[in-house]
Amino acid sequence: MGGQDRRVAAPESGSAVAEFLDSFDVERDALLSSLAQVEEVWSRFQERRALEVEGTAETDSLIAGEFAHVRRDLESTEFTVGIFGLIKRGKSTLLNGLIGREVSSMHVTPETAVPVYVSYGDDPEAVVHFADGTQKHVAVEDVHAYTSQKSNPMNHLGVTFVEQQVPVGFLRNGTRLIDTPGLDDAEADEVYTQRTLQELDVVDAGVVLFLSPPTVGATELGFLEQVVARDLRKTFLVCNMYPQHFHDPETRSQVLEYVGMRIVEASRRAGRTGEVRVYPVCALEAWEARKHDDIDQWKRSGADRLLRDVENYLSDHAGQEMLDDSAERIARIAELARAEVQVRQQLLEDPEKLQGFRRQLDRNIVDLERRFDAAVSMALTEVPPLRMRIRGLVLNPFTRAKKDLAQLETLEEVEQFASRFRRQLEVAGELASRQFTEGFGQIVNRLQHQLQERFQAVMTDLAPNLPQIRLSPNALLVTPDQIQQLQAAKRRSEQASRTSAMVGGLSGGGLTLLATGTVTLLGPLGLLGGALVGWKLASLVAGHRNLEQAREAIASRLDEIAATMLRDVDDQVESAVATVRSAVQRRRRAFAADLYQQFEVVQAISEHPEALEAQRRDAVRFVEAFEACAVDARAALRTPLAAVG
Repeated sequence: MGGQDRRVAAPESGSAVAEFLDSFDVERDALLSSLAQVEEVWSRFQERRALEVEGTAETDSLIAGEFAHVRRDLESTEFTVGIFGLIKRGKSTLLNGLIGREVSSMHVTPETAVPVYVSYGDDPEAVVHFADGTQKHVAVEDVHAYTSQKSNPMNHLGVTFVEQQVPVGFLRNGTRLIDTPGLDDAEADEVYTQRTLQELDVVDAGVVLFLSPPTVGATELGFLEQVVARDLRKTFLVCNMYPQHFHDPETRSQVLEYVGMRIVEASRRAGRTGEVRVYPVCALEAWEARKHDDIDQWKRSGADRLLRDVENYLSDHAGQEMLDDSAERIARIAELARAEVQVRQQLLEDPEKLQGFRRQLDRNIVDLERRFDAAVSMALTEVPPLRMRIRGLVLNPFTRAKKDLAQLETLEEVEQFASRFRRQLEVAGELASRQFTEGFGQIVNRLQHQLQERFQAVMTDLAPNLPQIRLSPNALLVTPDQIQQLQAAKRRSEQASRTSAMVGGLSGGGLTLLATGTVTLLGPLGLLGGALVGWKLASLVAGHRNLEQAREAIASRLDEIAATMLRDVDDQVESAVATVRSAVQRRRRAFAADLYQQFEVVQAISEHPEALEAQRRDAVRFVEAFEACAVDARAALRTPLAAVG
């Protein structure tokens, strides 16, 4: 679309659409087969099984660790689609229509008070996550007691978010939908816009919903204009209409023309070119069609086109990028394995030089340890300033809040203050989490590059002309024993009583591994902060009739909330640092163990000429086998997902 003016358009109907979920599964299975092929060749190459490191579930093999990382990422792939908009725009109705069952309340009053995450499960169930780090399994029909504004006003229960699992085919292969809380027009200020734009940045696709007629308000149009000024590839603008307007061609055309004109103007001002799509949808009809299994009505509702285009986007971008990256990582594992075979080849060439090579390796490993310790210490000196900056971001809203609190003149203003402060803290917390993730990620990436360079130097001393060593992107953030602990915890959670409360979640501290396997360097502080405000302040606001007493009580609670969030930040940062230190040590030990194993194999057969010759022939075959594995991995995705059907 580059070079063209943006124009507004409704999606064409009747276009051929790939079955994304099934085709993605086929491609992912192909990559898992490629990974299994490399693992099989590697296991044949090893003369003995990798030993278990005492007290962990991690083997002493660097390459085995790489297998675990790639397999985890492939098996835990998840695509998140967020639904955004002001209250009473039909977000929950559309969500239910897309899924085909009621997972979010749809009353005419504002309902969704906290984010609701909907993913696949064989049996319907729900888990409520609280600000104190506990979780509670509840029946799906009881979820509204925690998510609705009516049952949980101001989120006084301190709910951070709710997870629901439903047996819906659309979600089967890792797609997850999020119903976000809406705000009324009076609350739709720059804080709401900033929070929503932050959330749009982190989802794989975003559905932004507005309702017209009545006419879209100035505040909402301003928000839509900011949305289209960004990258619109993953944003789907939906104009929800009541049935009487949706089926009136003249009204429908006028609405789309007016809204489209404003949006196109905004995109031009932002220097964006290309096509802006607005999807006319009747969410009420989509839901009715789902309830009565009326395919014709479902297609007429406009939701069918929306859902198919979202699927196409995921296949063309998020899904394909993930698969391409995994294919390249598998190929690099095969190349790393080939490098170890080439080291063995070098040692087999002249066993009489084995002791000289061994002394050289001993010196290099000692030097490696010294350099790694220095590199880790130097890299982590950047963490304290980063932590202070994050703490400052968290504290900023509290500083402003205390000034605002002193200027309040009525109890009604106190109630408005609590609502506004919650939004401000959610935005600040989200910004803090993101900046720490970016800053700490940069520190770890630089450290990982140093590890790769040192590994390369040590191996090149033993055998020249080796392929370049590349480790998994999260190699220093997640270790194989953590992966197994996560899987074990997930199994225990699934077996637990549905009404039990379990410790964990957002404020559990440290490196958080979500059920999807996603690495979160700093837990979602925005959700935690918002839940704490509701939990700690709601009763105070409702329970005081004296303005001065209310001010004093709220000021004290603000201090409590700030202290809780800062402790959470400090604990998580310390845990992230400890994880990196441990991962560096483990990977250094695994690297050394792999190389020393080659010496042990050659040493054991050095006095047997026939065995030496057989090992030389085997090494040649293994080099060829790993080269073939690398080629096969890169060729596993011969056809883009959108073309698979």
